Amino acid sequence: MILDMRTLFCALSVASAGLAGAVLLYAFTQRTFPGFRDWTKGIALVALGYIVMLLYDYIPQEFPVLVGNMGFILGCIYLLVGVRRFFDLPPQRYLLWLIGLPTVVVLAYLMWVVPAPVWRALVVALVVFWTGLKVALLLARHAPQSHLLLYLCTGLMLCLTGFGGLVRAVYLLITHPGHLLLAGNWVHAAYFLLVLFTQLFGVVGFLLINSQRLEEELNQSRSRLATMVKNQRRILDFLPDPTWVLDRQGRVTHWNLAMEGLTGVKATQILGKGEYEHALSLYGERRPCLIDLMMKSDPAWERRYANLERRGDMLATYEAFLPALGEDGRYVAGSATCLLDDQGRVSGAVEVMRDITEARRDQQEREKLIRDLTSALDKVQTLKGLIPICSHCKSIRRDEGYWEQLETFFSDHAEVEFSHGICPDCLEKYYQDWKKPSEPTGGQREGTTVLRKGENSDNVG
Repeated sequence: MILDMRTLFCALSVASAGLAGAVLLYAFTQRTFPGFRDWTKGIALVALGYIVMLLYDYIPQEFPVLVGNMGFILGCIYLLVGVRRFFDLPPQRYLLWLIGLPTVVVLAYLMWVVPAPVWRALVVALVVFWTGLKVALLLARHAPQSHLLLYLCTGLMLCLTGFGGLVRAVYLLITHPGHLLLAGNWVHAAYFLLVLFTQLFGVVGFLLINSQRLEEELNQSRSRLATMVKNQRRILDFLPDPTWVLDRQGRVTHWNLAMEGLTGVKATQILGKGEYEHALSLYGERRPCLIDLMMKSDPAWERRYANLERRGDMLATYEAFLPALGEDGRYVAGSATCLLDDQGRVSGAVEVMRDITEARRDQQEREKLIRDLTSALDKVQTLKGLIPICSHCKSIRRDEGYWEQLETFFSDHAEVEFSHGICPDCLEKYYQDWKKPSEPTGGQREGTTVLRKGENSDNVG
């Protein structure tokens, strides 16, 4: 029976050491939350306590008993501190001294002054049960509803360990006050099996609690990311300038409302398509656009842009003609840049365009107006200086040497036209017989009579 008890205790020690190693590996290879390192310390101290207890028969008993029991007590307190930190509560590390130091004194008294192994077991069981109960209450109080059962079962494991130790100590205190640690007894066997069971499931419970918190944060991050992507899509949709996005394979992943308005192609018709499908609505043919040249340079296509310019990580053109837009095509200015993933690799590209057709037409009209004004100004400027004119017929001599009528000269050198009429003085002097009183019309100067071809004097006025 002694061999069986020693074998069982060795199995418990090996299992504790294995669990401690697994938790330690998890702590250094996985993302953990505040408090997990304290759990790792607690589980390692409990495993150390069992390993030291194995030396019970090989070295003076006082050392393994005192060190082993302190390992159990400090390990449980570290579990309590870790749980408090996990829930963002004050860690209360002072419990390590407030409970640990008096317990050492009591255990030393029960070892050297009044040797009482069962009472020592009772003191250790009381501390383990109290810390286990505190841990269980914290886990139950702060557990999320979706994982309440996991938290309750993990806390229950620690309570069962302390409660089992209390039952064993009380039983032995009543029946076998001088019982040894590894003495063959069904109470010892049941207790060690209980501890093996509760420790295994308790450690697994702590690992699952950390993983559950990690999964919960991951889901929250995914939710925030999905919301961010949705908001970014809404922002792109409501940008006033046509904007579109390609992935690394050249497939359209976003086509905003302004792009729909410019091309007449709905986003549902173009999203997910590649093979330069997007160029059909712009150029009428499958060819690289500015956004494609941003991801993969092609000098032959780049030379087709009259004013292509690279500015850092951006490719821009001040003016490009898109023949497939509208009836007569449209002029646009555009710029494109690459999108990068978290490793700094190109994951796609985005292009923003601005319709400058109206601005270009306005510019052309301004240029035409400037040309017209310049031409008119040149004509006006030729009238400056000395103009030779006949004193009798009023003909003007041109620079070439021939004479022409005054009306013709001014019509050639200024945007003016002449209409002919008879002023009152000339009418009085040359047309006495045709003169009749008449009322001035809205288009005549008062006192002016107009002679038209084919009219006689009776029709004048």
